[in-house]
Amino acid sequence: MTDYLPTWITDSLAVGHAPMSYAQLDTIKKKGIDAIVNLCAEFSDLHELESSSGFEVYYLPIWDEDVPGEEDMEKALAWLDEAIYLGKKVLIHCRHGIGRTGTFVTAYLIRKGLGMKGAAKILKASRANPSNYGQWKLVKKYHKKSGILRIREPSLEVKNRVDLSRFFSDYESLVSKIDREAETHDTKGKTPCGQGGHSCCSEPFEIQFMEVVYLYFQMGRRFTSARREETISRAARALKNKSSACPFNRGTGCEISEFRPVRCRIHGVKDFMADRMEIEDMLFELSRAVFLAFSGKFLTNDQFRFTVAETVSGKFVQAYFNHMIAAGRNQ
Repeated sequence: MTDYLPTWITDSLAVGHAPMSYAQLDTIKKKGIDAIVNLCAEFSDLHELESSSGFEVYYLPIWDEDVPGEEDMEKALAWLDEAIYLGKKVLIHCRHGIGRTGTFVTAYLIRKGLGMKGAAKILKASRANPSNYGQWKLVKKYHKKSGILRIREPSLEVKNRVDLSRFFSDYESLVSKIDREAETHDTKGKTPCGQGGHSCCSEPFEIQFMEVVYLYFQMGRRFTSARREETISRAARALKNKSSACPFNRGTGCEISEFRPVRCRIHGVKDFMADRMEIEDMLFELSRAVFLAFSGKFLTNDQFRFTVAETVSGKFVQAYFNHMIAAGRNQ
């Protein structure tokens, strides 16, 4: 059976039973799901199969009819919060998608401030609900500790204030044109950067704000939590040591070939040098537009640039807020 029909609790969170075939895993992927919380202790290798199929997986093994430890559940809920914040769509499942799944999702809804009644109302249309005394006892205890959010309306989704899709679409269109043009130029027998070649990875360079935002978003969206933390650590070391080494290259080549910056795409293509200023101007216009969307202000020049290490480490966020504070003082 290849069909798999998850029940969507929110736009980013779905529940269901354990996938029983590679075909079902493919179906889950096609539904836009990027990550999975696997609660099945009885299928000891399923989480590995899910991971090898391209999902980011958090494995919280719980035996049927049992409950997780509170500390383990808190760690898993924190992981789920982060995954959804980063824009990932997450499937939560146990074997049948009922008791263990319902317990975990109820705890998540309580964590978001809905309380027991609010959680039960949201899960009413699904099969996912605590199904025995031990599971109900756990969520009631968790509810007592968490309470109900009353100072504002509880929200299950982290809504981005800025819809970046239009800006990303414009940027990706520019990149596609550059890639098509690059394919027509002679690279003198050299393997292009990001496609096996990585001669440019140790050279210092900065990227404009549009590419900073795009690169940071793609890293959060596509990397697993562990891979992201490892890359951030490499970026932090590069900054500390004042190294120009790219944190996306561990010595074996580019890890972000698909969404590498424009500079990497045209590196070594001499015929592009005449067009470099025109490309920089187009990137600046995109940067001005996305900066305006974030701040309500236009960039006045193209000096708001950052290295890849500053982008990956998040240092650019601090610089952005310092820039906004300074701009406010000068008004």
